[in-house]
Amino acid sequence: MSTVRNPFKRRITAGIGIAALATAALFGSMLPASAADTGNIDTNAPKSLTIHKYEQPDVKGTSPDGNKLPDAATSGLTALADVEFTIQKVTNIDLDTNEGWAATVGLTPADVDPANLGTAVPGLTGPDGVLTFGNLDQAVYLVTETNPGPNNIAFAAQPFLVTLPLPNKTDSTWIYNVHVYPKNSLASITKTVDDSAGQGLGSDVTWNIAAKVPNASEGNLLTQFAISDKLDHRLAYKSETVTLAGGTVVTAPTDYTVDTSTVPGTVTYTFTPDGLAKLTPGDTVKVDLVTTVVSLGETSGIITNDATVFINGSETTSDTAETHWGDVTIHKVAANDTGKFLQGAEFKVYPTKADAEANTNAISVTSNGTANSVFTSDANGVVNIAGLKAKHNGTGEDITYWLVETKAPAGYNIASDVSAANPKSFTVDSDLTTDIAITVKNPQTPPFTLPLTGGPGTVAFMIVGLGLLSIAGGVAIRKRSTRRAVQA
Repeated sequence: MSTVRNPFKRRITAGIGIAALATAALFGSMLPASAADTGNIDTNAPKSLTIHKYEQPDVKGTSPDGNKLPDAATSGLTALADVEFTIQKVTNIDLDTNEGWAATVGLTPADVDPANLGTAVPGLTGPDGVLTFGNLDQAVYLVTETNPGPNNIAFAAQPFLVTLPLPNKTDSTWIYNVHVYPKNSLASITKTVDDSAGQGLGSDVTWNIAAKVPNASEGNLLTQFAISDKLDHRLAYKSETVTLAGGTVVTAPTDYTVDTSTVPGTVTYTFTPDGLAKLTPGDTVKVDLVTTVVSLGETSGIITNDATVFINGSETTSDTAETHWGDVTIHKVAANDTGKFLQGAEFKVYPTKADAEANTNAISVTSNGTANSVFTSDANGVVNIAGLKAKHNGTGEDITYWLVETKAPAGYNIASDVSAANPKSFTVDSDLTTDIAITVKNPQTPPFTLPLTGGPGTVAFMIVGLGLLSIAGGVAIRKRSTRRAVQA
């Protein structure tokens, strides 16, 4: 029996096979590298995601590929502990199929419908900045930084998607234990005080604020930069100077605005779009805020102040700076009777002993809008000097002042130990509950020496008087005798 071959049929069959291969090749070339044949994925291999959290350095490094970087690549970086990340499985993508892998092409976090996200699983980075999520399924995961912890994070890492396993770009294998390195740009703000110009109440105190412009962060643009300072109620806003450490000139209101009215007692400096364009990563915004000390509290003369920087919705507050002030009370009494209070004594306070001796640079204290450098004792013999700076720049050394009594009450002399020739030194306590009292004793003006009313002094006067009377009587008798002789 012979078989009749049909060449035309064979050609048709061969053509269909070639077309099928061509079609497969065409669509296969359209799939991403991650859509490789899933047959070589070990579905039983343990899978994990390890997050390494560091501060964004000044210079960006190379992009990781999912493998763990050598320790040398991360040496010198600052680890960020207690940063919270949350992972969620994307439930509508099945990575057991090529269709699922194809669905990952071009997929962004914004494309993921929240309805297609699984249970959120949170975790915190350790002291080394590392957080590992283990025993994970083969799936697509959305990774979100959900809490900065104690870190001054200016730019949070952008949410990102990752597949487990992850295709290895170098050799077409699969990475089952994926390592990622999302970095954070940190905010930084410091505040110090310069009260060197301050002496008495009504003096100016300058607060020096320095806020760093955060380093560039992938996916983040600087859209907000503002510095806010809520002043202590004992401070009054006066003026400020805003500069960039890098030397770029900024001016108000073009580059920044100053707001002192929206929140009473708060001064806010907000950079405009023009000003934001001048802020380069790593530069520092400096604000020298000048305030006037207008009053003291009832229990403490320590005036504290801090500042806050707002960057893209995050906020970071500086350490607290402080300036110390206090009151002084002088009690004026008679030297021979400390229970007798003297009114009308006048005093001045000087910054140095030389000034006290020369009566120069007397310190002025402003109260109720009136400046005064002469302090007078009242009917109770009390002199209150409210508001002298107690320490240099808040926490420095105690300040020594010099007290001189410039005028004594009527009928008394200036106390020798509080005089221009011998000024009295003293310091101030910022604990206003402590009465820093100075007692000044005035001696009375000595009286003239008056005649005595008895005793040897009286006898002497009587003897002299009798002697004079005897001489006068003798002279009178002699004159009478002479007159009689002439007449005879």
